[in-house]
Amino acid sequence: MTILTVTLHPALDKVLVTSKLAPNGINRTRVAMLYGGGKGNNVARALVRLGIRAIATGFQGGYIGEYATEKLVEEGIETAFVMCKQPTRTSTLVQEEETGNTYALYEPGQTNDEQEIEDLLAKFQSLLKEVSLCLLCGSGQTPLLAPVYSRMITLARQAGVRCLIDSSGEALAQAIDAKPTMVKINELELSEYLKRPLNNYESQIQAILELQAKGIQFVALSRGKEGMLATDGKEIWDAQLSMEHVINVVGCGDSLLAGVARGLLQNEPLMELVRWGVTCGTANTQVRGAGYIDLELVKSLLPRVRLQKVQPMSIG
Repeated sequence: MTILTVTLHPALDKVLVTSKLAPNGINRTRVAMLYGGGKGNNVARALVRLGIRAIATGFQGGYIGEYATEKLVEEGIETAFVMCKQPTRTSTLVQEEETGNTYALYEPGQTNDEQEIEDLLAKFQSLLKEVSLCLLCGSGQTPLLAPVYSRMITLARQAGVRCLIDSSGEALAQAIDAKPTMVKINELELSEYLKRPLNNYESQIQAILELQAKGIQFVALSRGKEGMLATDGKEIWDAQLSMEHVINVVGCGDSLLAGVARGLLQNEPLMELVRWGVTCGTANTQVRGAGYIDLELVKSLLPRVRLQKVQPMSIG
């Protein structure tokens, strides 16, 4: 079984390490990591490390895009990108050894013309016959890109392939209208979509039930340090797993998504989707770089997940 990931705004991720940043001065760093990034590509990396075949598609551009693609291939990720006119961006993470602080500097994603978008949709449609699940990851930051995920969900449904969306803003709203199999979302994204604050646990539960009732089979709400809530409209599961020491938080949501997708691919019950999602997201905190989870660590953490089934009488 194979999972297809889509990344509209890829990046070449560079992790720099320094003792401590000096304002208004020269800061000398060393390059600790250099890898192909962007949400879907990070998820593909985590999937491969879980032993799942992953094909990464989306856009890449220029020499940076070619290099990022080469780095992904070296990791065992199959690639099927559409090359575009504008170059792939660079995302820089600066880590201070003295403080443990991380500074993430993200350039804006590239823009694409209508022909490039149509080329990607054609590529996506041709890949559907090879895959069992599609993961649509990251934002579509321009008016032309915003409808792309919605169109992909429609194409996938026609081919009998399930889609999971992890996006934000207008791209997410249009994708929800297309009724994907699953929506993975965080508290801020869900609050913005519903146009109301989610200030407590009960409001978050009501929110995921409301979203699921729009015709979504599964809704997963990632809650950062608080773990994840998920529902299929019949059950609601709460999963939490904490670590005493955290090395890195960049890419935790992408690894969480990989864990959820693994369970969805194998048609496991909701409880296991939640368990694997939280475990993979937590495993990401123990490594440098997005999606570089270790399978043996994941297996060792699985029994430590605190799972709770939320009973209907406790809702609202």
